[in-house]
Amino acid sequence: MGLIAPQQIRAVLTDRRRLGPFLVALIVYAFAGLTVPLLLLFAGGWWLPKTIDTEPHLSTVPAVVINVALLALFGLQHSGMARPAFKAFLTRRVPEPLERTAYIAMACLAVWVLCLGWQPIPQTIWSADGVVGGVLDAGFWLGFVLVYVATLLLNHFHLLGLSQAYRGYVMQVPDATSDRLQVHGPYRLVRHPLMTGLLLCFWCASTLTVGHMVWAAGMTAYIVLGTVLEERDLMARFGAAYRRYAAEVPAFFPSPLSASARARVGRLRVTR
Repeated sequence: MGLIAPQQIRAVLTDRRRLGPFLVALIVYAFAGLTVPLLLLFAGGWWLPKTIDTEPHLSTVPAVVINVALLALFGLQHSGMARPAFKAFLTRRVPEPLERTAYIAMACLAVWVLCLGWQPIPQTIWSADGVVGGVLDAGFWLGFVLVYVATLLLNHFHLLGLSQAYRGYVMQVPDATSDRLQVHGPYRLVRHPLMTGLLLCFWCASTLTVGHMVWAAGMTAYIVLGTVLEERDLMARFGAAYRRYAAEVPAFFPSPLSASARARVGRLRVTR
């Protein structure tokens, strides 16, 4: 995010108009840092007192209705607030360096509403142990790691709004948006490794219940819809470079690519 001189630190600490907004962004960043792993562990049924399959539950029909409504609310918030038109609307009401912070705060609240309101539906669709169960559990943890790898490659601090607030209120310089297309690391294999990681977390379960399947299916629908909208924005932003990239690299899961295609992807030098 850039180094800060001691005199700049003193200036920020003594100016509430700069310190206050940056602290808000820092708190929201920490809130997201707590929310993301809890979401994944909730979906995987790991360690938490309330998970996708625990806690008292309603009968099947009301539980499905409530869960579908919660998933729809989650998807509407995530995709709706991410659209350029809504971002333009939001920046007329909050300072531009805090636009991403506002989105992340609302996204985290939507996650908490979804998880706390979720109604388990415990009927089992499959239950695997031994090697198969181990492979499914390993798939969950692979997805967990991939989520974090993908965010780091996309500029973790910028993705969660902290970089924009730091540059706007601490450094007092324009935001340096990365106007290059990310094609390195897992992005050479799939265009959306973050979504690949989420799909693995949502579907890889040694025990899959009806409630878990509703969650996974709903989240998959959101991921597909959100990706379609994001790709439309990326096409508009990067033009022919993104069209070439999309023609050679699949969206979510790797497929055999010729050596020449991989080389062409490797020569792209624009990052998202």
